[in-house]
Amino acid sequence: MSLALPLMLFLFAALAILGVPLSFATGIAALAYFLAAEMSLRTIVHQFFTSIDSFVLLAVPLFVMTGHVMAACKITDGIINLANLAVGRFRGGLAQVNILASMMFGGCSGSALADVAGLGSVLVPAMKRNGYSEDFSTAVTVASSVQGPIIPPSIPMVIFASVAQISTGALLVGGAVPGVLLGLAQMGLVYAIARRRNYRAAETRYTRARVLAILKEAVPAVLMPVLLMGGILSGTFTPTEAAAVAVGYALILGLAVYRNLSFQALVMIGARVARDTAAIFFLIGTAGIFGWILASAQIPQKAADMISAMSLNPVLFLLLVNVLLLCWGMFMDAAPAILILGPVLTPMAVALGIDPVQFGVVMVFNLMIGLMTPPYGLCIFAGVAITNCTVGSISREIWPFLLVSIGVLLLISFVPSLVLFLPALAGLN
Repeated sequence: MSLALPLMLFLFAALAILGVPLSFATGIAALAYFLAAEMSLRTIVHQFFTSIDSFVLLAVPLFVMTGHVMAACKITDGIINLANLAVGRFRGGLAQVNILASMMFGGCSGSALADVAGLGSVLVPAMKRNGYSEDFSTAVTVASSVQGPIIPPSIPMVIFASVAQISTGALLVGGAVPGVLLGLAQMGLVYAIARRRNYRAAETRYTRARVLAILKEAVPAVLMPVLLMGGILSGTFTPTEAAAVAVGYALILGLAVYRNLSFQALVMIGARVARDTAAIFFLIGTAGIFGWILASAQIPQKAADMISAMSLNPVLFLLLVNVLLLCWGMFMDAAPAILILGPVLTPMAVALGIDPVQFGVVMVFNLMIGLMTPPYGLCIFAGVAITNCTVGSISREIWPFLLVSIGVLLLISFVPSLVLFLPALAGLN
């Protein structure tokens, strides 16, 4: 038994370094533990299904389906036109439009990768035609896309709430202000870059009829996050019920408002949702076994006791956690970090008096920065896939956005009210 835990941790690290998908790495490492400890394999099956048997996690496939339906409705043009109407007149207009459109699209889909693919395929060529470099255009698209999983709806927030046993509604609502702050900070950075590089404002002129047409096309989609936030804040529905409402609303948009969602498209969406959900739940299940083993060995409690004995203050602890997670995000995906590190780090944070909702938002925010962090940021690779840029050329343009994002991360780390005041206002925390 004493050698089983070190064997599991070593095997997990070795498989992860070798590039084995982390869902398989956690599962194989956990299986090795059970075999080495001569425990019944029935327990591993039981823990796998116990980990995914959660009403809260029902929101995951529903939010995944919402994102796919909204993408299939082709709402990107309307969102881009609305963003252009709002901020296109400012310095660096199309880059500002890119960021605001990502903020609005993220509030509908909750997916950073969908943001890069959906908005980037339209905005990057448009920015190139207006004198922006392709590398900068792609970097703006990649950097702004990370708002998606922070602003509700957010699958990473749902997963963290499940593994940390905290309020899903509070966590979702708590991500709204940090997500908006990130977008505003990026817009400020773009304004400074645009002045230095002499990027002009968009010169589109709008008639009253054109403004009304843009609002008619885009507002129904943009109301999605307003509907979700309003329902959760008012207590009208739970976060899981909000996910079901989001699916229903997305279907109404596609079938009755935009009328561009066919039965064939719905069948294809169903297949993609089943595939994506299976991958997510397999990871949750294997990580649940991994976490159960760590909990059985009292690793979270021992870690919390060690932190208490070291007399670390909350500021130093959050700094260390931010460094750890930023390094993790450079090489690995966010979901395994939430599933494996979340149950370990959260008790340590609570032991130091840090609110678990604030810590959850900080952790998710931190890991979303990893989506645009070289060398293995998933959104960078998505940007490469839709443009002629390379990882290196995007990385050279994205570093100012990384610094700004880290600045917002530090702000929400050390000013808890930025995260907590909306959940408190709604009585969720």
